[in-house]
Amino acid sequence: MNFELLNENEYLKRFEELKSLQFIELNNYLKVYYSQSLLDLVGKDFDVFPPPKKSDKMEPQSCYPNAIKKLQDGYQYVEGVITCKNSGDKISHAWNVDSNGRHIDFTILETANFKYKGVIIPQHILGQVGLKNGGKWYCCLPYLELVL
Repeated sequence: MNFELLNENEYLKRFEELKSLQFIELNNYLKVYYSQSLLDLVGKDFDVFPPPKKSDKMEPQSCYPNAIKKLQDGYQYVEGVITCKNSGDKISHAWNVDSNGRHIDFTILETANFKYKGVIIPQHILGQVGLKNGGKWYCCLPYLELVL
């Protein structure tokens, strides 16, 4: 599976839309909306666990930079949408997978309360999106398309 960045016009349109939204709910709605078609094509459901030690929990509401930081420890970056099992609310989210294939969320400890669907994003794509977004580590899926 190969990903590449969207064409320049679509990328900038989405970037400006997401950047301009001040309300977290609207911003999240757009991230989920723009991620959904890619997740429908290649997303997988994952069993995701909290970190082995509660002390490994990272900054709340910072899932993208948290997951990026774990690359330094040998983890892979996974991005997708999580769905609250109680309310059905969907949240754009990032987590990690270790070398044994175990998915770990360093941002949310109550992982059993959510259904996780995502894709592993290659590190070079993360770098391209980060550079294009001015060095800001943020979501990637809304800016990607699948290349067959």
